[in-house]
Amino acid sequence: MAYNADLATATSMAPQLGTLSSTTTPTSTQATVIWGFAYNEVRAAFLRSGLSDTVTSSSRADELAQQAEMLLTSGLILLAKGSIGSQAQTTAEALIVKGRELLFTFWDMRDVLLGNGASVSLQRTSAFARSSWTQDSDPTFDYTPGTGDRPYFPPPVFEDPTSDGDL
Repeated sequence: MAYNADLATATSMAPQLGTLSSTTTPTSTQATVIWGFAYNEVRAAFLRSGLSDTVTSSSRADELAQQAEMLLTSGLILLAKGSIGSQAQTTAEALIVKGRELLFTFWDMRDVLLGNGASVSLQRTSAFARSSWTQDSDPTFDYTPGTGDRPYFPPPVFEDPTSDGDL
């Protein structure tokens, strides 16, 4: 079930499309398929953020999902429409970019969304998914013992403070 109630609402960011029907370009059937792609892109953004793609109706999470789906659907259908004027291509691309920018804020807004209509996903993303350990580590480092790779710095030495230092 899409976040917007109907195709007309999902395309409201591109009023130049008019009312889509079986004789328009794209047809209402083609536009519905594109709307489904936009819906799935929004769902994936929730899941990437460790959130369920099912949100509480009339919540802030639902509002953001509808807005992102509306921007993406309008832009993608406008792109499929093609030549409806000299600025059509630019408008379509701008709507798509704005929709995707909104989707990328879901991770940063995770706590806000959890308190306003979203819930934790069973396939939750690890809290360490964006840590320097995973993003900045040497991709060629081999952790297999005995292979010759050495750590960047030696492990800490722990000494017993009660001993006199002699073994």
